[in-house]
Amino acid sequence: MNIKSGLVTALFVMILGCSGEDSSGSGEHVWKGQTESIDKAEQVEGLLNDAALQTRNAIEESNQ
Repeated sequence: MNIKSGLVTALFVMILGCSGEDSSGSGEHVWKGQTESIDKAEQVEGLLNDAALQTRNAIEESNQ
């Protein structure tokens, strides 16, 4: 009898654990902070590439 009640309890817990309800409730995905950081880093990379290109062009013009 003790084994049966343990199995029923375990089954009940497993069913509740796999209910399929979304516990976050906010609608945002888990890695939102990380993806926002990556987007900001890509923007900074673009700014740095633009600045490097301007510096390179200025150096080439001064050498001519």
